[in-house]
Amino acid sequence: MLNLREAIEVFHLEFLRVLGARVDRKLYVLKGGCNLRFFGRSIRYSEDMDLDVTTMQPGTLRSNVDWVLASKPFELSLRRHGIELLRTSAPKQTDTTQRWKLLIGIGVGQEVPTKIEFSRRGFDDGIAYEAVSEELLQHYRMHPVLVQHYVPETAFRQKIEALAGRTLTQARDLFDLNLLLDAGCGREPLPAELQGQLSRAVANAIGVGYDDFAGQVLAYLEPEYQDQYRPRQYWETLQERIVQALERLQS
Repeated sequence: MLNLREAIEVFHLEFLRVLGARVDRKLYVLKGGCNLRFFGRSIRYSEDMDLDVTTMQPGTLRSNVDWVLASKPFELSLRRHGIELLRTSAPKQTDTTQRWKLLIGIGVGQEVPTKIEFSRRGFDDGIAYEAVSEELLQHYRMHPVLVQHYVPETAFRQKIEALAGRTLTQARDLFDLNLLLDAGCGREPLPAELQGQLSRAVANAIGVGYDDFAGQVLAYLEPEYQDQYRPRQYWETLQERIVQALERLQS
């Protein structure tokens, strides 16, 4: 039996697999936490899935996504994992952002929400097309899932931009930046426009507290890692590392 975090993850993976069979995979790119989880071996589950999309008109994208969510192949793929799609809505459908809110069920009385969001603001440089981590797919006994996604250095720049630009700072941005630093990111000079956002990113990183980390990150880690990352000292060390890395990029 899957836990609720795993159920969301399988839902996202099966959505990508069925969508890729209907829509040209060159028209969208996976980003954010799902990108880091599916391709970067992150131990943090993602609540929601974010993608960039290009060329496809909003009406065309909506009809394709609605088709996937209502399709028999998608229903059967979910059922194989003991998952059921209980409710679907599309509350935001604009020229720049299209968002679907979903409620999925697993087991008896277990329900969990998730979102899938497409942004139409153009693609960033640094895109790869490959299969999701074989280790992850084997864990769920799933067929290969192929999708375009942003490479680590691009994801690193996107995370700095997110950290600098959020109205409400998210501890997951720091956790993900730490993962990307471990992957060797942050050695290349940043674009000039991102350099100008570093002071704000540093200030926001300093303002994130341990309680934010416990609620936004710790609860979403794979269970076997939660005790290891629970001590306050771990968070303080991670936070200090991110602040120092951002300050070095300023110079």
